[in-house]
Amino acid sequence: MRKVGAAFLLLLFVGTATELPQLAKLPLLVVHYLDHVSREKLTIAAFFAEHYLQGDVYDADRAQDLQLPFKVELPGALLLLAEPLPLDMIPPNDLPPQHLQYSSHLPTTLLSGIPRAIWHPPALPLA
Repeated sequence: MRKVGAAFLLLLFVGTATELPQLAKLPLLVVHYLDHVSREKLTIAAFFAEHYLQGDVYDADRAQDLQLPFKVELPGALLLLAEPLPLDMIPPNDLPPQHLQYSSHLPTTLLSGIPRAIWHPPALPLA
């Protein structure tokens, strides 16, 4: 059961966080290439140059061009990895050393207004 779950999670990750779903559009690429070959004598290098190296071309078959793989980004293929940035505290040079007191702890005055009773478990009334 764990192998099935791991395979499912891997498939879910690969299908949503990578560009692998673009490969499902490969049959459209073949059909579109054959359509171009039937209309005009076009080599495969010229086909790829026209569709992938010339940028956005607004021609009669633009709707078909946008369905080709790697022409538009799939919205599910965006993955954001956030890493916390290190906080470098550089004191100003004109302050005397006694004013430079940094602490990573919250001052106790911020916590003094919170009643301590809220941290106790609820009491059941004994009637």
